[in-house]
Amino acid sequence: MDSFESQIAGLGLRYGCRLDKLPPAFRDRFVQLGRDASLRAYLERAQRERHGRFVTGVHRVLRGYLSDFDINGLLNIYPMHVLGTEQWRYLLEQAPLDRAEGARLLDVGAGNGDVTRALAPLFESVATTEMSSAMAFRLRRRGFRCFRQDVSTLGVPESPYDAIACLNVLDRCDRPLTLLGNLRAGLTDRGLLLLALVLPYRPFVYDGGSSQEPSEHLPLTGSDWETAVGQLCERVIEPLGLDVEVITRAPYLSGGDAKRALYELDDVVLVCRARGRALLL
Repeated sequence: MDSFESQIAGLGLRYGCRLDKLPPAFRDRFVQLGRDASLRAYLERAQRERHGRFVTGVHRVLRGYLSDFDINGLLNIYPMHVLGTEQWRYLLEQAPLDRAEGARLLDVGAGNGDVTRALAPLFESVATTEMSSAMAFRLRRRGFRCFRQDVSTLGVPESPYDAIACLNVLDRCDRPLTLLGNLRAGLTDRGLLLLALVLPYRPFVYDGGSSQEPSEHLPLTGSDWETAVGQLCERVIEPLGLDVEVITRAPYLSGGDAKRALYELDDVVLVCRARGRALLL
């Protein structure tokens, strides 16, 4: 067994779904991806950067004062992966941007920039937002312009954008419905909203070293991936004045530590296009 196969042993790496469990209107919008070169490159990087007992111990001590997210940014640990550049390119070929040149992307809650870096080659200009000062530092070190701004409160900075990414943020923010409304308002006519969300939906919000329930909840009650995807599309996305053009499934991976080689969650990734006037939820 080679290094790649040994690393993925024990992972779910779910890319497919049961189409019959999706609402009929959305079945033909599902695009199945799979393992690719970006996954192999990520696994090699995660193996190199996996930290040991000492850093894991430092992380444990800091949890009494800071959120996991701030600690990860401070220590520059747990590299992330959702999709590679060519996979994003393929999805955007199914739902093309209205203009091929000069397209602007905003990545909201961009973390340390691992996922932003995969999207960046597909756009003329890229900006980010991030509330964590440690993560904002990492983004700027990587050359990304970063707004330290709560988009759910202050709206989208320097809008409109041809595309806005909000990847694995909705289940870790206090007001996801308000955030989505502001993202919708920050798009150009027929602009694209790129969403990723771990399903089933289990939200919480960091409050320093502890966590709490968010002020708003997405109306997602499905206990399986397909049911939750249908609810997300029908109850949340389309009422905002967005058409779901592409649905795919991808593993959301985090680098390992002294306890585990890798951590894996189950993402839905949506490409949604703005239309008409947004309705209030």
